[in-house]
Amino acid sequence: MKIMALTGLRAADLPPLEAELGDGMVALIGTSEDASEARRALLCAVTMEEPGVRVSGRVSGAGAELLWGGSGGVTEAVEAAAAWIAGPALERVHAARTALDSLPPVGGPSDSGDKKHDKAMRRLEGASEELRADELAARELRAEWAVVTGDTEQATMEWLRERQDAETTLQAYRDHARELRARLGQLDTGGAEAPCPTCGRPLADHLSDVRIRLREEWESIVQDGSWWKRRREQLEDKPEQLRTLEERTLRLHAAMQEATERLEIARRRLREGEALHKSAQPEPHCPEGRALARLAAELRHRALATVLCEAGRLAERITASRVLWIRLGEEGPIGEGTSHAGAPAAHDRAAVDLACRVAAATLARGAGAPLAGMIVGEALEALDPQDRLRAVDVLGEAADVLGQVVIVTGTDLVHSRPEAFAVAYSLRGDARETEALQPLAVGAATLELIA
Repeated sequence: MKIMALTGLRAADLPPLEAELGDGMVALIGTSEDASEARRALLCAVTMEEPGVRVSGRVSGAGAELLWGGSGGVTEAVEAAAAWIAGPALERVHAARTALDSLPPVGGPSDSGDKKHDKAMRRLEGASEELRADELAARELRAEWAVVTGDTEQATMEWLRERQDAETTLQAYRDHARELRARLGQLDTGGAEAPCPTCGRPLADHLSDVRIRLREEWESIVQDGSWWKRRREQLEDKPEQLRTLEERTLRLHAAMQEATERLEIARRRLREGEALHKSAQPEPHCPEGRALARLAAELRHRALATVLCEAGRLAERITASRVLWIRLGEEGPIGEGTSHAGAPAAHDRAAVDLACRVAAATLARGAGAPLAGMIVGEALEALDPQDRLRAVDVLGEAADVLGQVVIVTGTDLVHSRPEAFAVAYSLRGDARETEALQPLAVGAATLELIA
């Protein structure tokens, strides 16, 4: 589904919206209130198939509306993308389970079945203790990583501050030395008629004394400046302590990832053990059925991990590595990584939401979802201004995959990056105007060289 044009779309107090949109990254910009009203009207018109919008195709297929951005939360969009990714393999598993269910009974539990069950139970013994141990290890690693990350940031700030202080002081000494040298040059040129630096009268017999004093002061400044120059050069490279902390941070990050993987395996083993306890007397074909069920769960888990991994990669780009990876919590996707480094948590929350929506839409499109575009706005507006500029590149790549990305925003994003947009319009919120949309000059210019 792609929005081709607005054909008199009604949005609150705005005049009817009429414009050609087309392919690529498209933007409608105005005040926050006007953008919010326009976005709401556009979503409603497309999802409810109301007049005011001309589209190519329709939002159809499982979860396609969630992926386009018309309804539902971020978690639902991520799960919809995972369903598209795992869909073909899950269909084969479902066919195998259907065929298994159609087989005739083979009698009660066999000896071999009992032995397999007992063997599986023994293998899963202690899964609860293993899970607690892995959870404790993961918590300890996370706590140590948080402390080391804080130490690394503190050491980095101290190094940068010392380097800046050295640079500033050295520059001050250089300026003072140039000033003294200029005064000495004036004395050499003017001789006895040179003006006194204090009162402005000719120096006459005081010329030699003033020259000696200025030269001594200049030599002292040069000597001190040389020390600050060496100090600045010493601070060009990161201190050994800082490099050690950075290496330790990377090692702890890798250890945390390994601990997280072990924790997930332990949780899966515990779930398997609980399932085996509930089925101590397996029915005919039950072991095969459980295997297929575990396979289906694993396929869903891997598909979901694929979406979250791609979302984490995009969030890392948008936030300049503040957010390094994303996991799915009880209340939605959660971004994790370095500390916020001064950026409010709400900014990173918005970056995670936007990254998840873009990853879900593009991966689902690659898996065959009937999706030819998406709409964004609220998460983009909540980003840190610098993150918002980096998000333009991410959305531009999404437009290349999907065919179209429509941005309805109350920010000055288009004015900051006009070359990134294919089409852009300015919203004018005066109902007395005959036209609510004014074209903006966007796109990359072509330069022709004439010999």
